[in-house]
Amino acid sequence: MQDTGHYYVLSHLVQFTGLTDRTLRNYLASGILHGEKIGGMWHFTPEQIEAFLSHPAVRPSILAKNHSRVYDFLLDMKKPCQQTCMILDIPNGNDKEIAEFFCYRINQSGDSSLQFSFHMQAPYIRVILVGSSSAVLALVNEYYAAHPQA
Repeated sequence: MQDTGHYYVLSHLVQFTGLTDRTLRNYLASGILHGEKIGGMWHFTPEQIEAFLSHPAVRPSILAKNHSRVYDFLLDMKKPCQQTCMILDIPNGNDKEIAEFFCYRINQSGDSSLQFSFHMQAPYIRVILVGSSSAVLALVNEYYAAHPQA
């Protein structure tokens, strides 16, 4: 993952919302998503992301994508390898820290089969992971090793 300081880039939003790059660019064009173009790449502050994720026009789309990720997993009877779908509900977690942890680790792993969704649903943060069982379990174990109080 490129060093973006305290910013998220468009690929991070694609990763944890499940929305397509094109859909996110449409939200940018319509003014629902706000960001800054730096060096030809869109950058978003955590506050801009939070405002976007809680926008009434966006929230239903993200929830539908999260639900479809789980339903698609359940309906797929021809998985190429052993797969796992894991839903973590993390109470009272730091949303920015959790999003950064999973975005960074998934991008660092280079495992394109890993899918990740993230949304805040008070009083907890919901993380949905789908991918090879070994990759999902390794990622969850790494999260809990780094956050033993969770």
